[in-house]
Amino acid sequence: MTGYGPIGNAVDLSPVACEFASNMSGINWNQDTKNKLNDKIPSGVADVASLVRHVVRASKSNELLAQAAKNFASQESVIQNSSESLKKMDILRSQFEFQHASIERSLTSLDDIQDQLKTLQR
Repeated sequence: MTGYGPIGNAVDLSPVACEFASNMSGINWNQDTKNKLNDKIPSGVADVASLVRHVVRASKSNELLAQAAKNFASQESVIQNSSESLKKMDILRSQFEFQHASIERSLTSLDDIQDQLKTLQR
């Protein structure tokens, strides 16, 4: 195999020299890979920290959702009481309607009685 020397002359590269050159390029590649990995570690740690912050924020929304569900459930008794009150008010309305009708009948009877009294007085 032929390569180029430091001054640009063709140099015969024996298999041992090729293997040494290959090992050196492999060592350089490994070192470059380690350097790149070391450069990326802080970025990865920052990404994990960001993810943890996001999860913590999301857990607060989970707490808010749980609180809203509790508040909604606590309103059930208020709704039940309101329903009971409406039923009672409906019963009272029915009773008032009946009393109103009874008073109207009494008033018509009273008018008839007054007419009869006037007739008797003449």
